[in-house]
Amino acid sequence: MPILSFEKPAKARDFKTHTKMYSSSADIAGTYVPNMSEADMEKWKAKHVKGANERVEIRKTVNGTQMLIIVYKERRDGVDHHENVQISTNGKIQLSFTKWQEMTQAIEEARAILFP
Repeated sequence: MPILSFEKPAKARDFKTHTKMYSSSADIAGTYVPNMSEADMEKWKAKHVKGANERVEIRKTVNGTQMLIIVYKERRDGVDHHENVQISTNGKIQLSFTKWQEMTQAIEEARAILFP
């Protein structure tokens, strides 16, 4: 059963309300709070970006920390250097073995999309 969800999550609240609840008055980096339902936060959200730098971008919130995994079709050297898998977070990621298995499944599904 596929784990990646390509559906755009619905907003949990309007922009003005969300900004009032979760804004950083000092514009501190890393204070982003997703505006989506708990059910959508449980999904491994994905977007297939085609073109010269084809990739699948996967987003997941784990224990309040946002994780971005980018699976590239090709690695690059030079100015825009990256390997095939790049993972970014806004904090420490703590994964259960179940979430770890889900993450590796999500990466494998992304790879299967890039290399059908």
